[in-house]
Amino acid sequence: MVSVESLSDELLVKVLGYLSPVELVDQTPLVCKKWRELCFDSKVWDTLDLYHHDEVTESQLRRIVWLHSSTKKLILRYRRDLSQRTMIWCFFHLNNLRDLDISHCPQVNPKVVSAIVQFCKKLRNLNVNGCTGFDNECLLILTGCRKLRHLNFSECDTVTDFGFHAMSSFLPKLDSLLCDGVLALHDEVIETLVTKKCETITDLQLDGGNLTDEGVEMLSELVYLRRLRIQYCDNLTDDGIYDFHCLRYLEDLSLTRAHSFTSDGFLSAFSRPHHFMRILEITECSGLDDVSLVAVGRSCPNLTDLNISWCKNVTDDGIIGLMERVPQLQVLKLQNVKQLCDFVALIPLYTPLLTHLNVVSCSLIREEDLLAVSSQLPDLEIAYNRDLGCSPKATKMMKYFDVMSPRQFAMTNRL
Repeated sequence: MVSVESLSDELLVKVLGYLSPVELVDQTPLVCKKWRELCFDSKVWDTLDLYHHDEVTESQLRRIVWLHSSTKKLILRYRRDLSQRTMIWCFFHLNNLRDLDISHCPQVNPKVVSAIVQFCKKLRNLNVNGCTGFDNECLLILTGCRKLRHLNFSECDTVTDFGFHAMSSFLPKLDSLLCDGVLALHDEVIETLVTKKCETITDLQLDGGNLTDEGVEMLSELVYLRRLRIQYCDNLTDDGIYDFHCLRYLEDLSLTRAHSFTSDGFLSAFSRPHHFMRILEITECSGLDDVSLVAVGRSCPNLTDLNISWCKNVTDDGIIGLMERVPQLQVLKLQNVKQLCDFVALIPLYTPLLTHLNVVSCSLIREEDLLAVSSQLPDLEIAYNRDLGCSPKATKMMKYFDVMSPRQFAMTNRL
């Protein structure tokens, strides 16, 4: 029988990584001399996560940081209880930080950002999502963090084009920028990216609320983009996406609330091969029909994750035509696509790797077809709503999901 004493130091370090910071500091070192030494191994403290360990108090955090200043990743997400003074004290001692998550912390303001820039010279990734005090001044200060590569300031609604322009001009290594929910950003933001970041930006997430077709069309010049997500495309039309076929390195594309896009726009956007495309989300788009969906399958043969919820004009012919061309598909979300019915029976034939199927509010789909697919693909998780009225046998094999609105579904996906 294998005992704890027989484990290698490397395995023990991994085991200790599952303990809370307080346990590692106050209790584990008392077990034995070897464990005490391992508790001070830098690998154990590479990541300090106070989001999943919210029992750690302010005084305990200071003690942990004092003892283990080699931490490279600090997660303080939703830690509204921490004072601004304690945050700055931590940054002062954590000079090796590469990754910092202080999202949804209202105490973040220009003073806190100044401390980050001053003391965390090696910082690569910064997440300030939902920090209400993060504004244009914070972005201007952040330009001093010259090694920053990934920045997420989504939902920071006080940021405007001015701060964005200044930030983009002085962060030469930035390649990932997430600013969904920042409603004050306009086409000038994309123009700045095109002129300043054409060769480096690979990951971009924007709120489409104030963007126009002219601005979105410029995105086709960011030819090295690998992930592009535009939320709330209500004001956009086909003119904005016609040239998306130029984005040949895209791996992940999301266009939500795409009400005004038509089949012609998608046929143009997917007129060339997108061999790198793995994840595609086009929701609430009546213009996506069977013809354009088959074109998507032809253009993206390596697709693994597809979400076309609330695209009401898609029928079985479109889904079957897609499945025939994307055999590696693993996730298929079809919530509220009302015309679907017969495609379910063909899932094991065309997409045997499928692990998640969402058919919530697809009222024409038959219970016997879902049961047959579940028996042939035991790893397949099926999400559906109570309207199907499945039997107790079906309930054991599949999951109940209440009917959700488009907004609720979008929030669930984001989480």
